[in-house]
Amino acid sequence: MIYDTLILGGGPAGYTAAIYASRYNLKCLIVAKEPGGVMNEAYKVGNYPGFPSIPGIELMNKIKEHVTSLGVNINEEEILNVSKVKDIFNVKTNKNNYECKTLIVALGAEHRKLNVPGEKELNKKGVSYCYTCDGPFYKKKKVIVVGGGDAAAQAVLLLASYENEVTMLYRSVIRAEPIYQKKFEELKNVKLIKSEISKINGKDKVESVTLKNNAEVQVDGVFVEIGSEPNLEIFKDFNLELEGKYIKVDRYMKTNLEGVFAAGDITNIVFRQAITAAGDGAIAAHSVHLHIKK
Repeated sequence: MIYDTLILGGGPAGYTAAIYASRYNLKCLIVAKEPGGVMNEAYKVGNYPGFPSIPGIELMNKIKEHVTSLGVNINEEEILNVSKVKDIFNVKTNKNNYECKTLIVALGAEHRKLNVPGEKELNKKGVSYCYTCDGPFYKKKKVIVVGGGDAAAQAVLLLASYENEVTMLYRSVIRAEPIYQKKFEELKNVKLIKSEISKINGKDKVESVTLKNNAEVQVDGVFVEIGSEPNLEIFKDFNLELEGKYIKVDRYMKTNLEGVFAAGDITNIVFRQAITAAGDGAIAAHSVHLHIKK
């Protein structure tokens, strides 16, 4: 089968693109390594219309149900390579090969790393990039959250709710929304430190961290929330135009390559939120519809 469009990624952008593509009667398929994407890790989402407060994974499951109710399949597979022969794209995964007329790239972004000694060795041994996944295992412990944005703030609040001693370690300024910072002031088990980690120490598990000033802090867990960036390795054979590290798109979500559209956090948008990603996905599907029709 040759699909009208293959949607790479299953976050808010990919799911919404599928909803609109289905409504345009396009033959489409979602391929995603992790359906739901990084939104699965959001402790609570309070800024998505219609849901004053909802766990990220629950929100994504609701959108997923909408997608599947329209007859769109979501294949949980790792994308290995993308190529093109004449006017047909070939997407190779760890399980299948797919052919399609167009692509909607909605792969989002991957967690940034600290790139300090001990981080890689102690990954999943006290170093975590998913506070909602691993937070419940750290009750009444000493933990550090690295980062100063909204995601880091949400991590602090969740971990604090488990009666932990939580330290928010930020590099320059706390960029989290004021509402989060106000909550920090109300919690006696949260403290804020302006510094950076230079090393994570431990053998079989995290035991301490060394800060830039050489101070050593005893901790049981390190939660890294310093943002994310896209991984575009699968497009190494394409001459995709980038803006910084992100795919450059126009207001129709078109890239510089014929038949390739992109949406969500992988693009050069100015505001990376679930709601803006969903909007981008809708525009991308509409553009694909016009492209196929033409």
